[in-house]
Amino acid sequence: MTESEKPTLAILAVEDDPGVGDLLQSLLNDVDGWGATVARDAAAARSTFQQVRIDVLVLDIELPGISGLELLDLLRQEEAWQDQPVIIVSAKARQPEVREAIRAGRVTEALMKPFDIDRLVAVIAEATAR
Repeated sequence: MTESEKPTLAILAVEDDPGVGDLLQSLLNDVDGWGATVARDAAAARSTFQQVRIDVLVLDIELPGISGLELLDLLRQEEAWQDQPVIIVSAKARQPEVREAIRAGRVTEALMKPFDIDRLVAVIAEATAR
């Protein structure tokens, strides 16, 4: 397999802060074999899911409209998203409802903002075995 044929891990970051979203996209796209896209709210995220295959979701909790956890609940109702990795990156990552989502298996990991990009990359790699 040539480098151009190498499969790409498709990551969607749902982040309403443009600076953080752009940073996530840039840093995750720097990892070989990964491609990251950013959605600024839950509606844009749902639209993206309908258009392209997403392998990993990096999700903020505080979003305009519905929250990140509400978006996650909607996604988990779809068969294709019942087991996909979801990483929370939020200033609210330690809230009881996030800890419960991790215990229940709805969330893979939760990282506090400001986050360590090396830790985020490691969590995604481990969750996808890449």
